[in-house]
Amino acid sequence: MKNKNPLYVVKGKDVQEAKSIIDMVVKRFNLEPMINILKNLFLLLLEQVENYATFQVVKAFIDQLIHKIHEFLKKMGAISV
Repeated sequence: MKNKNPLYVVKGKDVQEAKSIIDMVVKRFNLEPMINILKNLFLLLLEQVENYATFQVVKAFIDQLIHKIHEFLKKMGAISV
């Protein structure tokens, strides 16, 4: 089924269709490399968890980072909650 009101991101001569507002923000600001870095950082941190104390530190860091990303997306108007 084709999207009736698709979102598009224009970068120079390239035009890309975005699947959602968040996908549009990611493509518009070229955040794919940053998302890959964050993914690898999360995997590295989670590999280091060997006890509950380490888990709490890693969880606090990830929660803080997710909160900052959420606030950024709210300011950009990409999410309403």
